[in-house]
Parts: sequence; C-alpha cells; structure tokens
Amino acid sequence: MQYSLQLKSISDPDVVRAWRLMETGSLSPYLYYDYMKFIADYTRWLTLYRVRIACVCDESGKILMIVPLKFSLGGGYCKMLGDIQGCDRTDALYAPGLDGECRDTLTSFFYSRMRRKMKVYRIQEGSPMLSQIPEERIAKVGTNPYVRLAVPSDPDAAIAALSSSVRQNLRTAYNRMRRDGREFTLEVAGEMSPVSDSVWKEIMDLYFNRLFTKYKGNKIKGVLSRVRWRLLYYVFKHDTKSLRSLPNARHIMIRDGARLVAFMSGMLTHDKSSLTIPRLAINGEYRFYSPGYILIDKTLRYLSAQGVVSELDLSRGDEKYKFDMGGSPYITTDVLLKAAK
Repeated sequence: MQYSLQLKSISDPDVVRAWRLMETGSLSPYLYYDYMKFIADYTRWLTLYRVRIACVCDESGKILMIVPLKFSLGGGYCKMLGDIQGCDRTDALYAPGLDGECRDTLTSFFYSRMRRKMKVYRIQEGSPMLSQIPEERIAKVGTNPYVRLAVPSDPDAAIAALSSSVRQNLRTAYNRMRRDGREFTLEVAGEMSPVSDSVWKEIMDLYFNRLFTKYKGNKIKGVLSRVRWRLLYYVFKHDTKSLRSLPNARHIMIRDGARLVAFMSGMLTHDKSSLTIPRLAINGEYRFYSPGYILIDKTLRYLSAQGVVSELDLSRGDEKYKFDMGGSPYITTDVLLKAAK
C-alpha cells in the first residue's frame, strides 16, 4: 500500500466528511470536529499560528488518518492544534475499522514525512502517536496528571467507601446547611434544556471572578486589564464558544435559592458514556459548606439515576478534592521532537 501525506484546510469538505466518520464510540469530545473548529477559528484570528490538518491518504486519496496541527508563522515547527488552554487532550484520528497494526503503520508513515520540529503534547494514553514516535528525535518528555471518577450504581455505597474524613466532611456540610436553613438544589442545562442567556452569564461571571481572584498569578490589578481579559474570556475564547453552543455541552449547577453556588460545564461523548469537564468553579462565599464536595456528590447521584453516563472525567489537574471523592488518576504525555536530519 502506498500512502501520501497531505496538508489540508480544516474546512476542506473531504476533511470534514472523514473527520466526522472518525468520531466513533467513546472518542474524547476534545477531538470532535465541531470542538476543534472553534480552536481553529480562535487560532486563526488571535494567534500567530497557521492551522493545517495533516492527512495520511491511501492510493485513491481516501483519508485514513488525521492529525490536527498548527504551524509557527515561519513554518519552522508545528504543534498539536489542541495544545491550548481549555483543551486537555489531543491525538490523531483514524478511519473506522482499522486494526492496531494498520494504525501503527499510518502513524509511523506520518512521522517519517513530518520531519520538522514538533511539539506532540497532551497525547492520550495508548495512542500510536506515542508508541510509534521516532526515539532518535525525542528531545524532551513530560506528563500531565488527570483524574476521572466512575459513576456508581449505588451512590450511598460509593460514599461509604470513601475515607472517614471525607465522609465526615460531607456530613458536616449537609448538617451546616440544615442548621442554617439552606438546601442546595441541583440544576442541569443541556440539549433538552438549553442554557439560557441569564444562566450563562451567571456561569461566566462565577468562572471569571474565581479564575482572576483565587489564583494569585492571575489576579487582575488594572481596570483596562480587566476589560481586556473579560472580553477575551466572554467573547473570543474557543472553550467559551464551544460550551455555550455545542449540543453535547452540559452544565450542572447547585444553587442556594436563586443564587449560583457552584457549577461544572462539560461535554458528553457521542455514546454518552463519559462526561468530560473542562470548567468548574465555586462561589468562595459558600466555602463553609464545602460546595465542591456537594457539587460532585449531587452530580454523581444525578448521573447514577440517569443510568447512561458511566464516567465523570474531571480533566487536567490532580487536586486533592478529586481523589477525596473517589477519583482515579491518568495521564497525558508531552513529547518534544527535534527536526529529522
């Protein structure tokens, strides 16, 4: 079999058609065409990178493998298109029905033709993009921590299996609410109940304020700086646009009356087996009631009752609360490749 490597536009009809056929089963939502198109648009207008889709084709021109890339302005190096804040996983995509050996062959061919310096970052576990990487070109390797939770069939039994300190924290949080006459209610917005403009503004306000007040390195000092960052996050950010508009986006919130206490926003896989969460924030005024624990507890109970989603993927970061609630770790890998001689 003779293969060719072609660089195409993300809007090329052949690319769109092939890409959508590759979105099978439990493929990560971070790899879906509609999600990546928002990244491509953001990259095109707000960065110095040029988006190109590397396609490995057979003799008839059929696309068998897709690698979404972005190239530096001078073309000296390239990196994965999804290597950007707000996208926590990248990979190649393959035509349905290809076995492991064929995927390995296509990936090896890709590396043999893509000879410039490359940043192959945020690659998911088990990918041929890692197993077929040319060892002689590796300049640097690193890993990133992630955490996911299994949705329990019996939430009470799952809570009982947590550490005694976490169980006590949950009991204390609920007892404090009862004592103070509060009850956090769960609200879900998504395909069957689209998020309204007013709710979306609440979500964005909480996310933005939390991001730029809690984290010392992010704190905004000037009025003009705040206006600039607010415009970027509310209007231009690719993840803001995708979570606002994609049909597989879901927003899970807890409220104290009408007031938003905490939320998580994510995307369902096509088979609805996994809900991936790139954004989560809590209102710091409610930290006395452990809103992060409560949000995850109520979310797992809700998903368990629905009986469809089996995994809640909390994405990048190994914060303690994720493991406290029963999370298990996994990683993505970053590899810096030297240009081939």
